[in-house]
Amino acid sequence: MQPRIDYRIYPTLLDAWWKYQNQKLEDFFYQDEQGGWHLNYNEADGTYHYSQEEMDALLEQDLIDKINRVPTEPSEAASKGTIFNEIVDCIIERRGCHHDGWTVESVADENGKKTAIRGALDGFEFLFDAAFCKSVAAYFAGALPQYYIEAVLSVRYGNVLLYGWIDELRKDVVYDLKTTKRYEFGNYAHYWQRHVYPYCLIESGDSKTIKGFEFTVIKWTGGTKYNPVLSGEMYKEYYTYDHCESSALIRQECERFIEWLETNREKITDKKIFNEQ
Repeated sequence: MQPRIDYRIYPTLLDAWWKYQNQKLEDFFYQDEQGGWHLNYNEADGTYHYSQEEMDALLEQDLIDKINRVPTEPSEAASKGTIFNEIVDCIIERRGCHHDGWTVESVADENGKKTAIRGALDGFEFLFDAAFCKSVAAYFAGALPQYYIEAVLSVRYGNVLLYGWIDELRKDVVYDLKTTKRYEFGNYAHYWQRHVYPYCLIESGDSKTIKGFEFTVIKWTGGTKYNPVLSGEMYKEYYTYDHCESSALIRQECERFIEWLETNREKITDKKIFNEQ
């Protein structure tokens, strides 16, 4: 018999919760009305754009909006990453890319050689270097793309269904493909995917053991007016997986999150997180 599910939580919510609890004022980035991103701390005059209280309020509202699945304006960075991930998966699985509202097509040079892949999503259009896309796909050769997982975690307040989609799964290593303009090693150390996804694989019985989790990071180059074709540099942020340690960390974080959820239940309009349809 399936256990009663009291909460449904996926890693992105735990990421937003962690950020709300741990974000440093000086490292906080905010977005202006034109969509540009700025560091909260102004080194020129030593001032902060937002105070601690204002930043906390913004982060809490972002968390609540994620729980309530409030629609957001399309993001160029997110659309670029989504299209690129799909292109890589299509190459791995040797299939076409067919999605409503998406455009993915090869672009040939004057000699008829397919040198780029054009992708369009959410009103944004990108050109990806075809050879680079193939090299990233080759790195994941033999992997299972977009693998859905779920598992139950028992906590003090009931049972939590943890779930999500793994970008690439190969043997005993889980991979998550990230794309970014800037990167330093350790940028994704606090992302909960590296704990939740292996936990779900083992607890669901899909895998007997998981050796590690890798954030495979693509740092973009190109994509400018004078160099429109996107390519990149690949970085590998790898973490050894320890099932006992990760299980304890997930349980502790979920219990703290649930305590906050119950205190703020009246602010939550989408009841899916409480397993209420």
